[in-house]
Amino acid sequence: MWITRDIEEKSKMCLPVFCKKFSADKKWSAGKIRISALGIFVFKINGRVVDEYFMPGWANYNRYVNLCSYDITDDLQGENLVEITLAEGWYSGRVGYTKRPNTYGTVNALFAEIEIVFEDGSTECICTDETWKVADSNIITSSMFDGEHVDFRVKEADFASLPFAKAYPCEVSLEEYAYDPVKKIDAITPVVLLKQERAVRLDEKTEQIIRLDFKQNFAGFVSFKAQGIAGTEISIRHAEMLNADGTLYYENLRSAKAEDKIILSGEEDEFDPKFTFHGFRYAEILVKGNAKIYDVKGVVLSQDIRYVGKFECSDEIINGIYKNALWGQKSNFISIPTDCPQRDERLGWTGDAQVFCDSAMFNADCNRFFANYLKLIRTDALQDGRVPSFVPFFIPVSVSTAGVPGWADAICTIPYAHYLHYHDVNILKENLPCAVKHLEYYLQHSENYLLKAENPFGDWLSVYCAQDKEGINQCFLGLSALLISKMYAILGEGDNAAKYMEIYTRAKYAFRTHYISDGGVLVGDSQTIYALSLAVGYVTAEEIKFPFLKSIERNDWKITTGFIGVKYILPAICEIGETDLAYRIIKGTEYPSWGYTIKQGATTIWERWNGYTEESGFETPSMNSFNHYSLGSCVEWLYSYVLGVKLSSDERVVVAPSLSKELSFVNGECMTHKGKVSVEWKYVDGEYHVKISADETVPLEYDFNKYKIISIAHIGNAVDAVLR
Repeated sequence: MWITRDIEEKSKMCLPVFCKKFSADKKWSAGKIRISALGIFVFKINGRVVDEYFMPGWANYNRYVNLCSYDITDDLQGENLVEITLAEGWYSGRVGYTKRPNTYGTVNALFAEIEIVFEDGSTECICTDETWKVADSNIITSSMFDGEHVDFRVKEADFASLPFAKAYPCEVSLEEYAYDPVKKIDAITPVVLLKQERAVRLDEKTEQIIRLDFKQNFAGFVSFKAQGIAGTEISIRHAEMLNADGTLYYENLRSAKAEDKIILSGEEDEFDPKFTFHGFRYAEILVKGNAKIYDVKGVVLSQDIRYVGKFECSDEIINGIYKNALWGQKSNFISIPTDCPQRDERLGWTGDAQVFCDSAMFNADCNRFFANYLKLIRTDALQDGRVPSFVPFFIPVSVSTAGVPGWADAICTIPYAHYLHYHDVNILKENLPCAVKHLEYYLQHSENYLLKAENPFGDWLSVYCAQDKEGINQCFLGLSALLISKMYAILGEGDNAAKYMEIYTRAKYAFRTHYISDGGVLVGDSQTIYALSLAVGYVTAEEIKFPFLKSIERNDWKITTGFIGVKYILPAICEIGETDLAYRIIKGTEYPSWGYTIKQGATTIWERWNGYTEESGFETPSMNSFNHYSLGSCVEWLYSYVLGVKLSSDERVVVAPSLSKELSFVNGECMTHKGKVSVEWKYVDGEYHVKISADETVPLEYDFNKYKIISIAHIGNAVDAVLR
């Protein structure tokens, strides 16, 4: 059964710990525990804490909750104690920017079952029921947005005196947790920017202020040890940026307090929070009194996925962009792909995820992570086919919260990208029905295959607000139809593939009839509409090359794309034969550019190009994250154009690098569904020296058709060529 704390016994302060003692009287061969929660939990058995965070992850609790399994064979003893601490998490805590708690419910509850298999073949099951007991933890409160408050004076109570848990009526579906957990993935030692003591009032003790710079924006928390007089209070605040006077910049956190607090016990205390995280580079520790603070580190939290991609080149700005995008991915892959880790939002925006998913999958093994995210999309998709603008979805439906072109299309773009990287046909089978309903919604809101759906976002946060909503709508109608056709073709369903290819053809005709004029000028005449329509196949490189280049030239050869266009802009520039220009743009350091943000100290990708400018300072704080990944979707170009790794729906892996004298060397690698591929090239005295190697399992091909081959050698599954 599900259990909770008796409301009459509930402490006004501390989070509950559900405890169970049990004996293993016979020799055992295996042990397992399965745990779920309306909330989030930390699990401990016989003193060992399972080092995973925010389990069982975020799902739509109205539909299902994940069930986590742990092997405890080696933890079992003759006499055992299981302790599971329960916090509000996404279930009853604040979610998104609504500022209201109890999004899914008000009562946190626990489900657990322990199964022991004995060597004689018998089994025993110990499940949550009213024989479990409930203790107070030393955690007074814990909030995802506001922080964790710990009182180290709270000591463990005698087990015999603890009250019993109460049964809780709950019929939510339990489904196996099927993706990687959140764990500690790194630790960062900070630089001390300020350390001072000050008298608060003559009759009171002093305060200590310690201001820290971790030199990296990340998601996680500050951990440290402290020793001082019992009752001494310490608080830790977090920020991404500093004000001009060196103080922490909090305004862009909106209503998130991002403040942890502890009360010392009088002995050595170690602060290592379990139920909160923050997005920050800077932190300030305030000690109200005298205490020694030591072993300070920034603990980095992220999904425990394997990062398999590598990229390096001769230009430090490009290397910085790549590094910043990696940190943006790590910071925002916490249970779901979120938009930002710092403010009161942290939502799974579908538009952000679909533009970045290819970059993410080149960087890391995101197979199970995106499979889970797609499950969340399918779970929350509306009956009329609309896909929410973020999932899990928990707010009223409106024109901005569901069915938005560029966001809703995640149900088509992510499964197809997932297949190119991992070749799992089950992903296509699971998601195609939802993708088809999404496209049907588009068609129902079209006139002669011209999409009329409302689009409040367009090319979100593009420079000069060039959103191009009509053209973007039509491109995504065609893109969804095209990808559905391709996915059916992969599954061998020729009739369906032809059906949706016909829809794509009609959408293309509608675009060309209404949105293209003489000379190849497209509706909106922006960089995004040229790049996106070329990627979708509505136009050819030849017919749009001149107006496309003019759209870049009139912006002083800088890009102005927002969330949608940034994924397509550099590939499109290469496709029209202007590869050197693409390199010059990504190397740029004048506003607007990725390099400009790096020159301002960025260690992650910013939400907006003008998050901070030398002329205007900080942009409007209500929407100014300094740790987003959307504008980092250029990383896909680094893998697929600079390294040249072209993934396909068949078994082939074709390498066709876009070479340029703008770089003197490039090297990198990535994993394909068949194995690792490595690429290295150098520009020396007017020639390109290219080396490609791959695991023997990779059906490797190369394409040097754009270049003159001076020499070429094949050694095993490797190619060594000189090109001009």
